[in-house]
Amino acid sequence: MLPVLLKLGPLTFYSYGALIALGAFLGFGFLHGRRGAMGFKKDEHFWLFINVVLIGGFVGGRLLHMAEYVPWSDPEWWAKATGVTTGYSILGAFAAVVLGVYVLCRRLGLEFLRVWDYFSVVLPLWHFFGRLGCLAAGCCHGRPSGVPWAVTFSDPRALVLPELMGRPLHPTQLYEALPELGMAAVFYRFLLRPLEQGRLRPGFLSAAYVAAYAVLRFLNEFYRADVVELPGLGLTAAQAMCVALFAAALGLALWLRRAPPCSRSS
Repeated sequence: MLPVLLKLGPLTFYSYGALIALGAFLGFGFLHGRRGAMGFKKDEHFWLFINVVLIGGFVGGRLLHMAEYVPWSDPEWWAKATGVTTGYSILGAFAAVVLGVYVLCRRLGLEFLRVWDYFSVVLPLWHFFGRLGCLAAGCCHGRPSGVPWAVTFSDPRALVLPELMGRPLHPTQLYEALPELGMAAVFYRFLLRPLEQGRLRPGFLSAAYVAAYAVLRFLNEFYRADVVELPGLGLTAAQAMCVALFAAALGLALWLRRAPPCSRSS
């Protein structure tokens, strides 16, 4: 694929970062036009939200990746933790951003579920671009496969396991990217307007996204090669997290159905 998008003298621009930046630009641009509906009264509060998402996502994603794949005894631990070409966990990023946005909403007096509902509309779109970046970089790759749509990585800079370089692999990046794009379209077309019109209670859209992604990622783990197995459970670490996420989404949906209506935060 194309791990390096462009080199200008000492500067190197990576495809992965460029595609994530594109997804962020489109998603945050969409949210900026709806910041009032999200509850942000001041523009600087909206940009504070963006900073929490970006910083929290980067730190959480890197920390979970390091915990899963890089032991503390590794002499290059710090270099891998701070490098721009090392791995990243979307589940770690998700957990950190949820926590950061929740704390921010509490500090600003905002309705967390409403803010997260709007964010859940753009999350799958952003993730779509992120998985395209993974395809370009060679990370999050699949197991060897003979399917007609298999992909082969030959660039030595690709983040494929060395023993799988040059072999046809399941394009697991696309197995997530394409459903995520469809998810974004469905949420925008069928759930956003009811939310804005008050016909959909805040939180249901968030629950729908978390549940849908948990199922998607759980299934995709069966085709990925870079997984961390949990001994005795027959699951990968990501699958265990997906089970917890699905349970949380289901619990939230049931709670919303039974809880009394609440007024929107001012």
